[in-house]
Parts: sequence; structure tokens; C-alpha cells
Amino acid sequence: MDSRRQNRFSSIFLFIVALILAAIVVFAKISSESAGDETGSTSDAAKAETPPAEIKPVAGKAVKPEAETAAKPANDTVNTPAEAGKIDETAEENAADAAPDLIQASKNEDDIESSDIPNAKEETIVKDAADTDSEGYLHGKILPKKGIEEALLKIPGLQLKHAMEISNAIRYEVDLTQIKAGEDFKVKFDKEGNIDEFVYYPDIVTFHILKRDPAEKKLKYTAKILPTERRFRIIEGSIESSLNESLVKRDDVTRNIRAVTVGILECIVSFSTDARRGDKYRILVEDKYYRNQQVPGSKVLYASYEGKQAGFHEAFRYEDEDPKSAFNAHYTVGGKALIPSAMRLPLDTIRITSPFGVRRHPITGKMVKHQGVDYGAPVGTPVYAVAPGRVIEVKQTPLGGKQVTINHADNTKTFYLHLSAFHVSVGTVVSARQRIASVGNTGRSTGPHLHLGIKDPKGNWLNPLKIKMIATPQLDSRRMPRFKKQMAEITALLKNTEKYQEWLKAYDEGPQPGDFYDLYDKI
Repeated sequence: MDSRRQNRFSSIFLFIVALILAAIVVFAKISSESAGDETGSTSDAAKAETPPAEIKPVAGKAVKPEAETAAKPANDTVNTPAEAGKIDETAEENAADAAPDLIQASKNEDDIESSDIPNAKEETIVKDAADTDSEGYLHGKILPKKGIEEALLKIPGLQLKHAMEISNAIRYEVDLTQIKAGEDFKVKFDKEGNIDEFVYYPDIVTFHILKRDPAEKKLKYTAKILPTERRFRIIEGSIESSLNESLVKRDDVTRNIRAVTVGILECIVSFSTDARRGDKYRILVEDKYYRNQQVPGSKVLYASYEGKQAGFHEAFRYEDEDPKSAFNAHYTVGGKALIPSAMRLPLDTIRITSPFGVRRHPITGKMVKHQGVDYGAPVGTPVYAVAPGRVIEVKQTPLGGKQVTINHADNTKTFYLHLSAFHVSVGTVVSARQRIASVGNTGRSTGPHLHLGIKDPKGNWLNPLKIKMIATPQLDSRRMPRFKKQMAEITALLKNTEKYQEWLKAYDEGPQPGDFYDLYDKI
């Protein structure tokens, strides 16, 4: 009896011990999995459900999933100063070479540069067919009303991190506001699945090339421009109802030529009061040809208007050595700028890296509304006020970096972001084109640039690109000698082109006597 009772007690004891051991094992497993979650590790199933480029903000920093790191756009920097108003300028310049991952902005940071699009949904992008050419390139085209990133994402195998790397590498070299639907590009991948080469060729002579540098492992930019032949032509006629309608009816006048001509002449001719039927216009246009094929981008060198009431007026094209110069425009003989606006450009050289409107953010990768225009320029480049006003803010923000805000006479406000140095203080009264700061790379930035934002008196953001601006209302004494020389060259071109067109007209009329057919070589 005692033996039977002792065996029953031993069985119960062993059963209890087994339960305790099982509980310990289960608890240890749960604790291990919990610790793994806290350190960022995931199970295979969780990894499969997590998008490769998902970013989780933790204490103001970007934490990458272990499964796959996000894109590393070239020249991206994210500056978060430890002390407000204090930035290491040397670190700013060197930071442009860093390549952090795409990050999400903290919700409590005030972002006047961009705003989320209400109820925005990511559009499903259908990939194109995967056909490579003999050299291994995949070809694509710029899409209507889309950014370059959306066009790139249609390429098979090309991910968002690839698209962001390309756009961030090329935006400081190519004016992305000028890309047009239907223009061509091609992409080549390396064996590891990274972008090896990207080529954007908007026409038959221009090639913008990004090639990965094996040493730096970054995309490096080069340009290839094929030599072209310059040809000139005179467009002239008389006014029937208006200058614009007269030009619309012509097959030899493009939309751009018409817009430029009407835009400059309306600055010196009062069409509403002085235009009359029979008034005459004259335009000298420069075209470029490659192997007898015209290249897009004709240029208006000269325009004149002559009328009974309006009198005679003419305008000449002025060009600095730098094709991106803010002074490149049309002027009267006396050097007066023909731009109908009181606003002036904020920089001497204009290189637009990001336009106003909906775009894919170059750091977060999200679709947002860009509330201004970004102009790429080296750190230290002078920044000017676009109009007279009073400085109301000089401050540092996590996203906008060093910032100056100016209030103007009509209560329009202008905002200048990502600066490296201030040249004004709160309360300073400034004039148009007065230096107020220097270009920098502070705040959340993909490289040295100026963000210019403009708010109307009602607080609405305006598109700076729709406000016609120029560097100066009048060419100064430094540029007038160059302008006078260019006016003389354009006047000579007018005479020679007129003779040539008269020769062509006679040629079309039939056989001509004497040395007529030798004149072409003399003109």
C-alpha cells in the first residue's frame, strides 16, 4: 500500500516538473522573439510582408530593414543641427558627398517647402516590355505631365531607389523643367542590379550621361553635344488684327518664337492703344541643324515693330558667356530689359533643379506639392532679394535650414531656404537685387541650392516660374560694351540674311543671268 502511494506521488511530482520545464521553454522562446523585435530583427514571414524600401523613423533617425537597404541617392545630405542657429560650414560642404537613405520627415517639423497632397494615392505604374538593344540598354520615353522618376519606373527591373539615384544625380546638371513628353532616355544595369549607365537625349545632338564611377561607386555626369550648323532666317509681315494672330497663322513660326516675340514687343509697344492694321514686324531667328535636320530650340536674336502710331521699336538678344546667366534676355538699344515684371531673379546664374508643383520628393520619395523653385548653385553663391521689402525672419529650421523671409509692399512674402550665411537681420530694409544671404546646403537637402518660395497677400503659394523675372532692369557699364558688340553682329546678320533670302527668292523665280549662282558663296 505504501509502495503504491509512493509511486503515485512520484508520478505527480514528475508531471509537475515536466509542466514547469515546458513553461520555462515557452517563456524563453517568447522572450527571445520579443527581444528580436526590439532590436529590429524579423522572422522570415515578417520580412516577406515588409516592403524592401520601408523606412521607420526612430528618434529622428532612419532605421533600415535588414532585408534590404533603401536607395542611396548621390549627393543627398540630411543636416539636423544639435544647436539651433549653429552649423559647421565645412561639414556642410563635405556632406554633399554623403549618401544617406531615403527618410521620412518628422511630423512635428514645419515644412514650408513641401506639403502632402490630400487623399493622394500612389499610382500603379505598369512596366514596359523588357527589350534590350545590342548594347544592353533598356529604352524609355518621358511621359506627359509626369516627372522623370515616373518615366524611369516604367523600365523593367528599375526600382524607386534607382529612379531617385538617377534624378538626384542629374538634377544639378539638367533643367528638369525643360524636359518634354516623348523625349528619349536609356538605362543599363550592371551584374549586381545597380544602375551602370543612364543616357537622356532630348534631341539628336544632346546627350546627358550618367556613368557609375567604379572607385567612388557613384553616378558621375558628363555631357556630349554634337557640332551643329547655325542658320538664320528673317520672319516679317504686316498686322491684320493683332501681332499674335498674325504669327499664329504662319507655318514658319513656332509657339516659342511667337511667345518670345510678343512678350518682348509688348514691353515697348502699347498694342491696346497704338497698334494699327498694316503695322510691320520683323524677326531674326537662329536655327540649328545637324546633317540637314533641324534641332529643336530656335532662338529669337532680334525683333522690331514699326507702325504709324506706335513708331519704330527694336529689341536685341544679349548673352553672357555663361548660357545659364540670369542676364541673358532681350534689351532695347539703350540696354533696358524687356521683361514685364518688377521682380528680379535671386541668383546671377539660373539652374533649376526642382520646379514648382507636384513632384516626388528627392529625399523621402513621397509624392508631395513643392511650394517653390529650387536653384542649384555652389555654397557661398550670392543670394539677392527679388523685390524691395523688409526682412521679417532670419532663422534656422530643421528642414529649411538657414532661412530669410522678406515682406514686400503689397504684403507678398518671399522665402529663401537652405542658406549658408546671412547678410541681413530682422528689420533690414532691402532693395531689389540687394544681397541678403549665401547659397548653402543646410537643413534637409540633396545638395547646395536655394529654395525660393513666394506667397501672395492671401497666403497662397505662387509659382515663381510663372512670374517673368530678370536679373536687372538695365544693363550696367560692365555689360554694355559686350551688348553693343553683339548688337553690331546681329545687325550684320540681318543684312546678310536679307540678301540671302532675296537671292533665294530670285532663284525660285527661274534661271538668272551672269554670276548670280556664285553669290551664295559671297554672302
